[in-house]
Amino acid sequence: MSAPPAPPQGGGDAVATRLAAWGEESRAAFAGARDPARMTVAVITLHRRVDEALAATIAGHKVQLACAKGCGYCCHLRVQVQPYEAFRLAEWLRRHFDAPRLERVISRLRANVAKTRELGEEGRKRANIACSLLGDDGACTAYEARPAQCRRYHSTTLDPCKAFHADPSRDDIESGMHEAVSHNADVIITQGRQAVRAAGLDDASIDMNVALLEALENPKALRRWKDGKKAFVPG
Repeated sequence: MSAPPAPPQGGGDAVATRLAAWGEESRAAFAGARDPARMTVAVITLHRRVDEALAATIAGHKVQLACAKGCGYCCHLRVQVQPYEAFRLAEWLRRHFDAPRLERVISRLRANVAKTRELGEEGRKRANIACSLLGDDGACTAYEARPAQCRRYHSTTLDPCKAFHADPSRDDIESGMHEAVSHNADVIITQGRQAVRAAGLDDASIDMNVALLEALENPKALRRWKDGKKAFVPG
């Protein structure tokens, strides 16, 4: 089990201390995650810590973000989640979406999963596919429960976002993310995954569309995960 990278220089002692403290906190949070209620609390806590790391690092480095509600460029990229995030998101959708709205999301998930399987992994990386949870206004319809990878993604300029959205086959576009901001968010995410593995649970990354669809439609996925098995297995 590899240790998370040390916080970059210049991030501030308070940020570094908080990043280090999350390691112990995450182990305690995920130790009882086989209980669905405790899993939900652990994931919510993880996401709050990611948000806190982002906010503190952005403030400490005086980063000016170009991201704004409704721009939606990054909402067409491939997003990888961990099983516990998919289960938490599925739970949130069931609670907040009525039956017709949830069925529309499931229909979009099915379409996106079919496209992803047709394209293959490399093809998906170079194709724009709108997130199943992206609203008509370009904003996330499940923003409160969005995965950690969505939370950590940011840009200091819209130019690379626009350019890659216009042509996702390009390899010459440099990310507009700030190094310290993305790094510190990754420390939190990595520590959370280590805590899940320490609890004997699956932390494997998987395409969000695939994971969320199965989390919504197949109750066996959660049972497998609680038993320490792979949550999502190829059909």
